[in-house]
Amino acid sequence: MANLGSILKSEIARLSRRSLRPLCLPIKKDVAALKRSLAQHKRLLAQLSRDNARLMADLNSKLAAPPTAPAEVVNRARLGPSLIRSQRKRLGLSRVAFAKLLGVSGGAVVAWEGGRSKPRSAAKATLIAVRRLGKREARQRLSALATPDGKKS
Repeated sequence: MANLGSILKSEIARLSRRSLRPLCLPIKKDVAALKRSLAQHKRLLAQLSRDNARLMADLNSKLAAPPTAPAEVVNRARLGPSLIRSQRKRLGLSRVAFAKLLGVSGGAVVAWEGGRSKPRSAAKATLIAVRRLGKREARQRLSALATPDGKKS
C-alpha cells in the first residue's frame, strides 16, 4: 500500500497545476507575442545599422575628398599670404592640419604664408572652396581624412 502522504502530495500538485493552467495560458501567449516583437525589432535594428554604416561610409568618402570651387571663381580670386594665413587662423588649424585639409604638404602652406610661392590652380581652387567651410566642417573633414578609407575607428 502506498504512503498516504505521497498520495496526498501528488494529488495536491495535480490540482494546483490544473487550477494554474488557465491563469498561465494568457501569460504564455503574451510571452510568445513579445518574443515575436523582439525578433522583429532585432531585424529592424540590424537593417538600420547596415543603412547607417553605408550612409556614414558615403559621407566620409565625400568629406575625404578636398573641396573645389568653380573655374570662373578661381580665375577671379586673389590669394595673398596674409589671406591664406587668416583663413587658416579662422578655422583654428595648424599648418600641417590645414595642409592635410587642402591635400598639399605642410611645406607648401609655409611657403604660401611666407610669400615665397603661390598656390597652383588645383590648390587655389581648394583654398577658395575652403573659404566656405566653418570650423566644425573643417574638423569633420580632417577626422575623415585621419582614418584610412574614411572609416571611423
